[in-house]
Amino acid sequence: MMDETRFSTLLSAYGADLKRWPQAERPGALAFMESHRGIASSLMAEAGELDGLLEAARAKPPSAGLAGRILAAGQAQARFAPEWARLAAVLALSAGLGLGWGGASLGGAGQSDAAYAMAFSSFADPAYEELVDFIDGEVRR
Repeated sequence: MMDETRFSTLLSAYGADLKRWPQAERPGALAFMESHRGIASSLMAEAGELDGLLEAARAKPPSAGLAGRILAAGQAQARFAPEWARLAAVLALSAGLGLGWGGASLGGAGQSDAAYAMAFSSFADPAYEELVDFIDGEVRR
């Protein structure tokens, strides 16, 4: 049989509407309410007030139009960097490769070949293929 502590705990967790309570707890709650009418109705009234306040404070879901505009704005901003940022990235990459290759050639022919091999060995990495596939997919959108 359910006691006042258990009834109060379940009331705090699930509210005054017994339909929200776990199925297994409902018979015990009904028995408690029948045998302790005064305490149960006082606790139920208090929980009912809180339920009403919570229901009144519930935010309405956004309209489909608003949700669509929010999603569209997020997708439009996340697509690509501005033209100047792409150009800056290409220039920085070119300068880095040129300086690295030129600097390696100052060290002699043997070191130059090794530096060249190291610089471009990452293109054989499987992660590079994934990156190329991702970029290709983004461009095709």
